Amino acid sequence: MEETYQTKIDWWIALILVVSGLVLVGSGALLLVDAPPNDLFAAPIAVVCFGMALFAAWIPFSTYYTITATELVVRSTFIRWQVPLERITEVYPTHNPLSSPACSLDRLRIKYERPSGRETSVMISPKAKDEFLTELAEAAGLQWQGNRLIRVTSGT
Repeated sequence: MEETYQTKIDWWIALILVVSGLVLVGSGALLLVDAPPNDLFAAPIAVVCFGMALFAAWIPFSTYYTITATELVVRSTFIRWQVPLERITEVYPTHNPLSSPACSLDRLRIKYERPSGRETSVMISPKAKDEFLTELAEAAGLQWQGNRLIRVTSGT
């Protein structure tokens, strides 16, 4: 069974995206309206402004998380992380503001081991966090320890 979870969007992140989109569209339109007729740069710069506005609008719609039978797939814009479920070592809540595929600071840090043995992580912000955690725990064989999910090995 495959379940997809949309990102949670904080109001202030939505505001930043909307305002930046409006500023970019307004700038592009102003360039097209007020540019001298022989200005070779106005139209290409306006197109870039419109493209950037579309990209800002696309971010929350393209950010989601899918739990499959074998992996957690994290998507945001053009980027995709594929985390094998058996390599997840820990999942816990965080408000870390570092860049991540999340549109909220109400985040989960997913720690996992790469094939090289090096531990890494990705932070996500599923809207239905409790449902996500319940499904991830079941799919990945993780156990609750307080407010965290952990992988319990036979040596622990």
